Amino acid sequence: MKRPNGFPPPPPEQQAPPAPPAPPKSVRPIRPAAPSAPAPDSSSKSRDTKSAAATSKSRDAASPSAENRASTQAASRASTPSPSRGRSDEALARKNVRVAERKRRRYERSEARRFTERSRRRRLTWIISAAVLVGLVLVVVFTAYSPLFAVRTVDVEGTSRIDATQVQSALAGQLGKPLALVDYGAIKGDLSTFTLIQSYSTESQLPNTLVIRIVERQPVGAVASGTGFDLVDPAGVVVSHSDQRPAGYPTIDTSAAPVGSPGFLGATAVLRALPAELLAKVDSVSAATPDSVTLVLTGAGQKVVWGSVDNSALKAIVLDKLIGTQSPDDHLTYDVSSPDNPVVS
Repeated sequence: MKRPNGFPPPPPEQQAPPAPPAPPKSVRPIRPAAPSAPAPDSSSKSRDTKSAAATSKSRDAASPSAENRASTQAASRASTPSPSRGRSDEALARKNVRVAERKRRRYERSEARRFTERSRRRRLTWIISAAVLVGLVLVVVFTAYSPLFAVRTVDVEGTSRIDATQVQSALAGQLGKPLALVDYGAIKGDLSTFTLIQSYSTESQLPNTLVIRIVERQPVGAVASGTGFDLVDPAGVVVSHSDQRPAGYPTIDTSAAPVGSPGFLGATAVLRALPAELLAKVDSVSAATPDSVTLVLTGAGQKVVWGSVDNSALKAIVLDKLIGTQSPDDHLTYDVSSPDNPVVS
């Protein structure tokens, strides 16, 4: 049929949504209906008895036994955690955590020691050094200021012409001072008054002794004076005085070179360099300059032109050989100023 103009078309027919499937119905087993009871007889009674026995067996199989129920209850009890068992598990877990924490701390300490070993060794070295330094300072302070190490004895060694008692009296001002506080400047001033002391050294001996070792001036010749002869050392210091010429020492001529002049010092230097056997044969020595030293031998008065103090050992050997080849009574002159080319005239 045709719809007139001006009328909208009818809405399409809506189909109803399909109905959801019905849930499955539980199917219950249908027991067969018991047959109609026939007339009671012996055969039917036996069949009823057998049927009842089978039914009871099927019921027993369908229902759980007492043992099954007991095992099921035990399993359920085992699966259900009891409060006491939960507490023991928590305690065990806490213990394991504590053990792990201790192991971790132990490992961290070992690693820290391994990585800081060098710094710890360096720190230990500094501590030991500081302790040693402090100990030394304490020892020095104790030694310096303790009355246990005060000077109570002054020993003087090496004196022959000097009276040791006079030296001890001169150094009496050091008695009572600690050994570390001895005034060595004062000692030098006190010993400078002794002209026979050429040099000295000091030594502190614990606990209370101060040792003074003295080197006395050794005379090398005699110098004539207005009142006699003065024994002098190489520097010209008078060691002793006597009215007569001292035996065993040559005389030093000071007419051309006074005491202390370069010529005098050159002559005494040659005398010190001579061997003892040759020095005993020398009667006098003179030198206008350090390079013109002349010796006069004992006996016939033989002369020796020595020159300077250089090569004195070789000159002494050459002179000894020359003297051995000549007569001691001849008036000779030995020139050993050039020991490689000696001359006898």
